[in-house]
Amino acid sequence: MPESPPPACSLLIRNGIVVTMNDAGTVYPAGAVAVNGTDIIDVGPESDLVRRYRPAEVLDAHGAVVHPGIVDAHYHVTMHTTRGVIDNLPPAAGGDARAGFGVFSRWFDHSDSEDEYASALLACVEMAKNGVTCFVDPGTIFDTDAVAEAVTRVGVRGSLADPFLWDVEGGLTMASEIRRAPASTARALKLLGGELVRNADRDGLVTGHVAVYGSGSASEELLRAAKDCADAAGVAFCQHQSLDRKDAAFDRERFGDDPLVYFSRIGLLGPSCSFMHMNALTAQEVEAVEEAQMNVIWHPGNFLFYGIGRGGESPAPELITRGVSVALGADIAKAWTFTETALLGFLVGRMQGVELTPETLLRLLTRNSARAAGVQDRLGSIEVGKRADIVIRTDDLPEAQPNLDPIRQLMLVSRTKSVRSVFIGGKAIVRDGLVETVDEAEAFAAARLSASRMAARLGLASARTTF
Repeated sequence: MPESPPPACSLLIRNGIVVTMNDAGTVYPAGAVAVNGTDIIDVGPESDLVRRYRPAEVLDAHGAVVHPGIVDAHYHVTMHTTRGVIDNLPPAAGGDARAGFGVFSRWFDHSDSEDEYASALLACVEMAKNGVTCFVDPGTIFDTDAVAEAVTRVGVRGSLADPFLWDVEGGLTMASEIRRAPASTARALKLLGGELVRNADRDGLVTGHVAVYGSGSASEELLRAAKDCADAAGVAFCQHQSLDRKDAAFDRERFGDDPLVYFSRIGLLGPSCSFMHMNALTAQEVEAVEEAQMNVIWHPGNFLFYGIGRGGESPAPELITRGVSVALGADIAKAWTFTETALLGFLVGRMQGVELTPETLLRLLTRNSARAAGVQDRLGSIEVGKRADIVIRTDDLPEAQPNLDPIRQLMLVSRTKSVRSVFIGGKAIVRDGLVETVDEAEAFAAARLSASRMAARLGLASARTTF
């Protein structure tokens, strides 16, 4: 009998340094990835896969790194355009006196669906071009359908949550400032879990999780309800927590104990918990976090930007060395773009005497962030059965030379400039550095128009006129 032809596949990525991020940390120096439809069907040495499959398309990685799509575990997509309007600096440092932290509250109150769409569209384009294939919203989107439309149009993934769930005033100033979202237990419980309906389509780009805003703005009743809702649905439970020592002190006063210790005692912590910031933890809280096997979403950019380190070291490097699942998120693109938090985290670690290896940084951006998002069963590594969310880098850059240690060169030097192609669910979203799904110029123009409108509404200068 004639020999059967090899099975077909839709895409074969060959001639790459395939960094799988699997449990064993397998790297194929001369590797390949086979994709069929939306899923990865094989990964291994190129010499094996080129004989094993008949691909409809072959993509040559030209010897560059191939890795899983990056997951941004915490990003406010509807605040992406604030970087063109809100400098977020104190007046003493040259900031606009009218643009203190409360200006964020006014931003939320004055933005409409068109503004949220424009901001999210730009954010998703920027994510895709920087190798981010999925992001997690912390619950600050009013028109989630408008944002879902932008996410789907670009072709990235997004996990959305109900907007501004809080019911305690006195700590977080925004909880008493945003008129569109009054601090109310009844309101929060009514909205809780509303975005989970998106999970009916397991293959959809936009899904839902559970989040309260946090930072001292949620009662124990609301926290318990949110954790129970998340656990029942099998999704992540997120909240901002202990951004700085003032934030932690407010919770310590109301709970009568270190907040994470208190949460542990009442059964509020667990593997589904993904708490953002966590810059102000006591030694006892570090122990509680480790014991709970929860996720910590670190923002070294904010740690540096707000000078939080002046009050003490970040606990994140220690948590990483203890084996806690620490993820990374960009939060708001104040003075960085997506994935650059890895470099900032590396520098914070060095400052504190902890060496975070490039491989560790990539794990924080992929595998750990997928776990924090509650999607580790389908994202975060290049493994058979997982979604084909794959990033192909390029070495055709001066920043990529001499490239004797490709992962170090990629994570610490060439960084976002080296993204060549991005596939999400087996579909090419970025090829040769250009987004294929939307007109980039259109997205840029919409964002500029929205930012200008918002500057006018808030009475802020839209452009610097002196230097």
